[in-house]
Amino acid sequence: MTIRYHNKNTGDVVEREREDARLEMLPNWERLSDGEGSDGKPGPATPDSVLKRPQTSPGIALTSTDGPQAEAEEEHREQQEEAGDPPAKSASKDAWMEYADKRAVSDEERAEIPGLTKDMLIAKYGEQA
Repeated sequence: MTIRYHNKNTGDVVEREREDARLEMLPNWERLSDGEGSDGKPGPATPDSVLKRPQTSPGIALTSTDGPQAEAEEEHREQQEEAGDPPAKSASKDAWMEYADKRAVSDEERAEIPGLTKDMLIAKYGEQA
């Protein structure tokens, strides 16, 4: 007796002399009934769960608006907005240090600000994301 299997993703049909444990286990393969698909056409292929996932443009991450990650992202965004626009490049180093302190996201980052030169502060905090 020949056993026929159908791949739901590709539409391929294969025959085996006995039951194939691997194909029985894989979710995209289905065992055809006796006589089903004898013409090599078991029916239209259906997409698997990967193809049913929401699609986005390349480089765009799906983000959730719930949970601690979303709350942290919102808090960070608000902090960056509150910092305002960067000072002019001709402003004093103290003005840049004050701005950098508002934009810093951790105590470690704040601790390294005094050791940075004005040019380093401008390079790191002058561009707004």
